[in-house]
Amino acid sequence: MDDTRRAVVLALAATIILSIAFSSVFVYYPITAQISPVTNTPVKLGYGSNANRNDLSGTISVTIGPNNASATITIHPTYQVSYYRNITIITNTDSKAYKVMLNVSSPMTGLPANSKAKLYVFSKGAGRGLTGWSTDSLEPASGSYIKSLDLTTTSTSSEFTLNANDVVEIDILIYIPEGTSPPSSATANIYLRYTPSG
Repeated sequence: MDDTRRAVVLALAATIILSIAFSSVFVYYPITAQISPVTNTPVKLGYGSNANRNDLSGTISVTIGPNNASATITIHPTYQVSYYRNITIITNTDSKAYKVMLNVSSPMTGLPANSKAKLYVFSKGAGRGLTGWSTDSLEPASGSYIKSLDLTTTSTSSEFTLNANDVVEIDILIYIPEGTSPPSSATANIYLRYTPSG
């Protein structure tokens, strides 16, 4: 074997030995991660103008968490279309804009076939005009709302911008076909996600 080949073989053997040696050594460098929680939540959930008002049975029950970071809504629809206007609001209390998205993580199940359960986001004070007067297609006029979300399936709305000091209103539409047997209750879990814009 000539000297060049011997040098290559020795270098390769040395590399393999070093690789094996280094793989049995673990070096730890300390890194400090710190959190500084923001207690003044910039985007807040709140009571809409029809929260806790009379419903077909009891009230349109809306409970907002102590830090305005959660909401529980209970409504009591009947057959055909039941429309609940401005029952919850989302408010940006900050001086900067946020991108907002709504996500159904656990859809409403057990509703009769062809039922609908939809959430709509409207600008503050926006007019509502329902169109599609065959009852199964009754809904707000296209373009009158910012976003809609189907509560009967795992779904996500596209992002919308909540500008500084802006407020949006949440409506819910339920359609239950007449002659069916709806469940005693049905629940959807929805997450509101927001992030600073830009």
